[in-house]
Amino acid sequence: MVNRLFRLTWFPLAFQLLALVVFIMLMIGGLPANTGDMAFAKVLRNTNVANLIVWSYWWPLIILSAMFLGRVWCAVCPMELVASLASKVGLKRNPPAFLRSGWVITIFFVLVLFVGVHTLAIHRVPFRMAIYMLVLSGAAVAFGLLFSRNTFCAHVCPVGHLLGLYARLAPMGWGVRDRSVCSECKDRSCVSEKTAYEFQGRSCGVGLQPAKIEDNTQCLLCGQCLKACDRNNPGIDGRPNPGWFPRRWFKDILDLKPLTPAQAAFCLVVSGFVIYEVFTEWGTTKGLLLWAPSKVEQALGTSGVLGHGMATSLTLFVALPAFFWLLPFGAFRLVGGRLPLSDYLLRFGISFIPIMAAAHAVKALLKMTSRIPYWEHVAADPLGVETARRILDKTTRLAPLPSWRDPAITVLALALMGVAVALSAFVTRKLIAARLPESSWRSAPLYLIPGLYGGAFWVMLIAWRFF
Repeated sequence: MVNRLFRLTWFPLAFQLLALVVFIMLMIGGLPANTGDMAFAKVLRNTNVANLIVWSYWWPLIILSAMFLGRVWCAVCPMELVASLASKVGLKRNPPAFLRSGWVITIFFVLVLFVGVHTLAIHRVPFRMAIYMLVLSGAAVAFGLLFSRNTFCAHVCPVGHLLGLYARLAPMGWGVRDRSVCSECKDRSCVSEKTAYEFQGRSCGVGLQPAKIEDNTQCLLCGQCLKACDRNNPGIDGRPNPGWFPRRWFKDILDLKPLTPAQAAFCLVVSGFVIYEVFTEWGTTKGLLLWAPSKVEQALGTSGVLGHGMATSLTLFVALPAFFWLLPFGAFRLVGGRLPLSDYLLRFGISFIPIMAAAHAVKALLKMTSRIPYWEHVAADPLGVETARRILDKTTRLAPLPSWRDPAITVLALALMGVAVALSAFVTRKLIAARLPESSWRSAPLYLIPGLYGGAFWVMLIAWRFF
């Protein structure tokens, strides 16, 4: 059914246009709501309808969709449309090696997280959120005008690595029905330069050959190769050959494809970020977690918003995850295990992905459900400024959360984390068998990856919900 839709001219174009309209409306909805008072911003983020939609629903749903459907968001993302249109009239230069390495995505994400979120609070101040969205749009246009095709989506977009890594868990993926059809193909329209800038039915914008796609990491699910295959030499048996097909659960994780250095650095930062996201939901663990950054800030003598943001970010998103990543490796080497650090980071780094994804999913569910009481005020005050003031003045009281929310989220959170820890342990076992077949008991410390990292989430969730 979906593959039939991909053959239609308006799919997914109509969804991209709709997403672009919504994107513009959200920017407009955020621009008038500005504040420098962070106490006020903590409430305004939920009362301003644009900010509420972007950070409490749009972003969490993008994360969840990647885990279960692959990079499906990329298929309808308005930035893909904007970048593709810009590239049609641009310079069409090939992206340089540094862009193709993946480090630009990692650096862009780190800047958004460290400076945008934890220094400038773009997730709390609607005006700053709107400026960020404007900058993102500008980057898509600029890279589209400078470089060829989907350079922005493949090598610049700050969520590229994240969606690609979480898409490794998805039971759906892009590929071909029959590789022999591709091997006998004469026109090669899905990879041809002749069709590279067609509006519909163009060759792959990220340089993939459909018959050689082995995982979900890079494919944007734009469906253009399917259209190209369908429209060139129509009537040939087996066409269109590319499509979106079911696959076994967790296929790409279980295939043990190693990370690139840029992906490994990205994973390390995100593995700390999800600890922050989940642990700050409970006052007890939030206090413990933020104790270390406050001490670092005092020791360095930093002050102001920038100093606070950098101290928090470096402590929680670099130093803390480095502990979880390096302790298993250090223990392994201590008992005589032999494995280069680079090999460990690039290969055993994939064992962190299921736990990171589960933690991100838990946060997404918590965030979406916790914002339910704010919706009754949105229609009367979409800007949210007056509602935020009344909530702070206690002249407006929010309705309680639905009674089903806490037990339902508790069950889902523990189930997701249980599956994630089990999968991480299984992947670790497969990696040990593949890379360290003669290590025997010396490999046991590597199970600290699921045990220590996953165990931290388990203990926190159980303590929070039951004690």
